[in-house]
Order: sequence, then C-alpha cells, then structure tokens
Amino acid sequence: MPPRSKKVLSAQVVLRAASGKRIHGAAITAANIADYMPSPEVVSRAAALFEKLGFQVSNAVANSFTITAPQAVFEKVFGVRLRQTKEGSVKATPKDAKVSDYELPISGLPRELRDLLEAVTFTPPPDFGPTNW
Repeated sequence: MPPRSKKVLSAQVVLRAASGKRIHGAAITAANIADYMPSPEVVSRAAALFEKLGFQVSNAVANSFTITAPQAVFEKVFGVRLRQTKEGSVKATPKDAKVSDYELPISGLPRELRDLLEAVTFTPPPDFGPTNW
C-alpha cells in the first residue's frame, strides 16, 4: 500500500443548481432534473478552482464531477484526516461535525468555490445485505 501522502483518492463534487434549488432531501426525478442542473459557468469555474488547489477534475456528468488527488492534498485542502475502512471506502474525520463520515466539510474552502458547491463526498461501499454466509 502506498504511503498516506501518495495514495490517490477520488471524491464526487455536487454543484449548486442554477435554479437555486437545493438537493438535500429533494426527490429528483426525470420530470424535475433540469431544476437541479448547474449552469455551464458554475461547472467550468468550480473545475478551474479545484485544479488550482491541486486536483485532477473529470468531465461533468449531470450535476457533478469527480476530483482526484493524493490523500495528502485532500487532507490539507479540506482540513480533515482520512482513513480507509475495512470495506475499502474512505471516511473523513472532519472538524465540522455537521457532515457525514463520507462528506467532506466545505466550510474551509475559498468562498468563491464554496458558493458553487452542494457537497463533496466519498462514495460509501455498496450494501449487498448479509455478509456472514
């Protein structure tokens, strides 16, 4: 396993909707998906700002894109300690207790970036049911 500083991680960046609607608790369907899409300007601006912070940025799909960087970059930028679970996922130990273990706190990001975001999150491991067979 590579040292902590060299281990490459990826997280999903969820962008704010151009409409101003928030995704938390929303039932997003084919009928209302357009209400939750970011503007092209938000996508390009957020991507450029994450690149400036040392992340590689994927192409946007719907309302999000992926950022990738060594673990040390994530820990420095988001102000968290990261740990790998036995299932292989990554969890954060955030200073901001308002977010889940998988969601990174965005409160410490530059305001110009923070204002473009809904969330930045690691993907939880799949839950396939009982594993003690």
